[in-house]
Amino acid sequence: MDRSVAFNISLAILMALTVSTLSALREYRLDVYVSMYTLEYYVCLAIFRPRRRIRFDPIALTLLALFSTIVAFRVMEVLGYALLS
Repeated sequence: MDRSVAFNISLAILMALTVSTLSALREYRLDVYVSMYTLEYYVCLAIFRPRRRIRFDPIALTLLALFSTIVAFRVMEVLGYALLS
């Protein structure tokens, strides 16, 4: 099987499992979903290493930026800074 096909199939299965598991646990926060999707994407990327048609990966960059923003907001929340409240 081609590595790109295996990457896409496994990523789809992992994301479907994430949605069903988190919804069964009644998780409603968007940051948990985005964090799990980011983790799954990078794990699949590291395992399968699919072929790239372009030099950089815009999905990986976007997910990394979102994850970094979420972590920054969580750290600020723990430290007592309320930016969005």
